[in-house]
Amino acid sequence: MWFFSFIIKAYIVLLILRGVMTRQELYFNPLGKLVASFTEPIFATIFSKYPHEKSKKFIPLVIIIFTILLGLVYWAFNGVSFLYSLIGAVDEMLRFLMVFYIIALILGSLLNTSYQASIYTTFFHRIGLPVVKVTRSIINVPGNTVVVISVIFIFLIYVFLDSGLQILFNSLVGRGVDVVSVVLLTTKYGLFTLIGLLKILTWLVIIRALISWVSPDPYNPIVQLIVALTEPVMGPFRRLIPPIGMIDISPIVLIFVIEFLRVFLIRLLEIIF
Repeated sequence: MWFFSFIIKAYIVLLILRGVMTRQELYFNPLGKLVASFTEPIFATIFSKYPHEKSKKFIPLVIIIFTILLGLVYWAFNGVSFLYSLIGAVDEMLRFLMVFYIIALILGSLLNTSYQASIYTTFFHRIGLPVVKVTRSIINVPGNTVVVISVIFIFLIYVFLDSGLQILFNSLVGRGVDVVSVVLLTTKYGLFTLIGLLKILTWLVIIRALISWVSPDPYNPIVQLIVALTEPVMGPFRRLIPPIGMIDISPIVLIFVIEFLRVFLIRLLEIIF
């Protein structure tokens, strides 16, 4: 079942990327070609009469359809009611989209920094730009400070939507609803999800440390993505911690710091909630 969930989420990422790509990028950019190869069958079949820019407007609808499909998968495999399965799928998708947009905001913020050497940065910048614009319309803050506010804004949207979803479900099945408890529980799960990103960062640091031993192609898109994700945290550690001979120990120290922070935050949340 996790495999279907992974496939659907990966496809949704491709759909979101398609939504920020021009027609030229979709067919001539290496990443665009990958996106087009998976998404074009749907758009060429169902939305063929619409030009590229107008067909983008249907992407949210396609995402909703795939979320319902995920609910059907859960219903088929879990043996619970379809409503319960659908609510679970929507809940999972909200958390996934929260994480994805937060990552997009962080990567997109690298566009105007020294870590911009990635073909992905521009696309992620476009994904996060609407959120940044909304944030700036509410709170006018300078520079990349708006990214931090935008991350908080996305998290609050997630808490609002997911709490509302849980309250709606409890109301539909006739359960009593404690709004405060629902909001606190949603906040807890959301924060645990974000803390889980630190584990992913740990693995990315490990992968980057390993591939550094084989002199990877700096123009390889996968290498560029790994560098873009890890350099903002690895760079400062590399400057602070000198190598021992020919060995750069900064990744090892960074991994220990990340894991310590992850465990500390988990314990802190367990105490608070």
